[in-house]
Amino acid sequence: MFKNSFIHIHGVGPKLERALWREGIADWLTALDAPLERIAHAKADAIKRGCEASLRALERGELGHFATAWPRPDVWRWLAEVQEQVGYLDIETDGQPKETGTITCAGLYDGQTPRMLIAGRDLGQLPDALAPYRMVVTYNGASFDLPFIRAKFPRIRLPPLHVDLCPTLRRVGLHGGLKSIERQVHLDRPEVVEEADGWTAVLLWRRHLAGDARALPTLTRYCAEDIVALQPLARLAYNRHLASLADAPPRVAPMERMARPRLDLPFSRELLAELTGVRLASAPLTLREKPEAWKTLTRPPVMESAHRQAVEWLKRKADERDGRRAG
Repeated sequence: MFKNSFIHIHGVGPKLERALWREGIADWLTALDAPLERIAHAKADAIKRGCEASLRALERGELGHFATAWPRPDVWRWLAEVQEQVGYLDIETDGQPKETGTITCAGLYDGQTPRMLIAGRDLGQLPDALAPYRMVVTYNGASFDLPFIRAKFPRIRLPPLHVDLCPTLRRVGLHGGLKSIERQVHLDRPEVVEEADGWTAVLLWRRHLAGDARALPTLTRYCAEDIVALQPLARLAYNRHLASLADAPPRVAPMERMARPRLDLPFSRELLAELTGVRLASAPLTLREKPEAWKTLTRPPVMESAHRQAVEWLKRKADERDGRRAG
């Protein structure tokens, strides 16, 4: 859909773009050779100039040309074009605002291997780690991850293209936090980290600083589960948007669906039970009213609803598992 798009050209809206597709003008090259007789002369010239500029920018690798002109609701169209040069990104922080806070862990996934960068160890390599990518994909990164990164690395050059899956998925009817979306589309993460959330990540970092050897592996596993979920969700977002597109140009194929990648990284189930109050060590699932440790620290209200939903989902999952065993 990248080279089939005219929506980024000045003066072209969704209606005109669909009209071009219906006329068989499916991409930039076709538009250059087409007479465009049914379009006003001035606008036809603008379309041809826009297609010429797009082809030139793509040939030179100047993707910033598209980032500045492309309408935000349509950035999903980039996903198939540069899928081999995408970095799936997520950060964890110490819970403080970006002006005073710290990035504790940054996860970057190239579709093959998660790379975890840790504060006090190798987090300073994040600018170089992001440099090879042409696009970065996040969940809620436009309002959180990227502003936080820019605050901590003022001279960083981020990839020219960015797709935030939070609003992208919302436009095809999928609402909620990342783990909620995963459950809605059956990309459930392993139970070992399903109960954790952003507040748990804050507590895990505090435990790490206090010398708990279980904390850092569990934090990095939690962050890694976030980033590997972004790739199948990006493909799902692309396919749903494509399916909903009226008069889509012919021969634009959906992206291949994929399952959630499985990770083999260490974690501590016992520590998660202490911090979240959810124990998954054995079936049936049992819940504590309060975590035995850190009970003086409370989860911010903005995270409370998502946490309750995760706990209810875990209870249902445990009941279903017990029902299968009994049967």
